[in-house]
Amino acid sequence: MTTYAIGPHREGIVPAIWRPFFEASGVPAAVRDGETLHVTGHTGEDEDLRFSPDPAHQIRRTFLNVDATLREAGFGWADVVELRSFHVGLRDQADALLAIAADFLPRPFPAWTAVGVAELWDEGSVIEVACTAVRTAQR
Repeated sequence: MTTYAIGPHREGIVPAIWRPFFEASGVPAAVRDGETLHVTGHTGEDEDLRFSPDPAHQIRRTFLNVDATLREAGFGWADVVELRSFHVGLRDQADALLAIAADFLPRPFPAWTAVGVAELWDEGSVIEVACTAVRTAQR
C-alpha cells in the first residue's frame, strides 16, 4: 500500500491492486481524514481485472475489493457507517445483493443508498460500491 499526502490532515490510500487505476486517473482507492475513511467506488473485477458475467459473482468480488481497501487502511466493516451502491440491473440484483452483503456487514446494516444506473465506468461492470467508515475510541 502507498499513501499520498492530500493536505495537512488527509492522505490518499492506494493498495497495490489499485495502482494502475490511480496512475491513469489520479483517484485513490480511499481518502483517510483523521478517523474517517472515504472509500472510492469499487467494482467487482477479479484479480485478472476481468468482470464475470454473473452479477452475484461481481457483487461478492466488489465486497471483497472494498474489504481489501478497508483493511489496508486499518478499518473494518464494523466501522462502515454509510454505503452507496450503483447497479446496472438493480432490481435483478436485489436478493443476491442483500444476501452477500450479510456475509460482510454486521446487522443492522449501515445507512445505505442503492441506485440503478444505465452504465458504470468499466465496461462489463454491473455494480459499484463506495462507503464511509469511522473509527471510534470504543473499538
